[in-house]
Amino acid sequence: MITSAKTPDLILHNGRITTLDKAKPVATAVAIHDGRFAAVGGDAEILSLAGPATNVIDLKGRSALPGLIDNHTHVVRGGLNPLRHAGQGPKTAVSATESP
Repeated sequence: MITSAKTPDLILHNGRITTLDKAKPVATAVAIHDGRFAAVGGDAEILSLAGPATNVIDLKGRSALPGLIDNHTHVVRGGLNPLRHAGQGPKTAVSATESP
């Protein structure tokens, strides 16, 4: 079990948690404090961390993945959109890169 000393705000248990840890790729429970993983492990050990204000959610065997934030842009496409809407410029990103 990976743990921090703080009482979790949220516990997800009785699930299939993908940890992305090669040593232990799947767990059944996680504890979260201030939006961050505080502990990962089995149901009994994680549920024992709950305090009176902890929100406990039974996943009922369902799977859960860590949140993935994909922060990227499509600069060429985004730059061409205003031109396309104004009836100017290339019609596709491919034609924008072709020689005249």
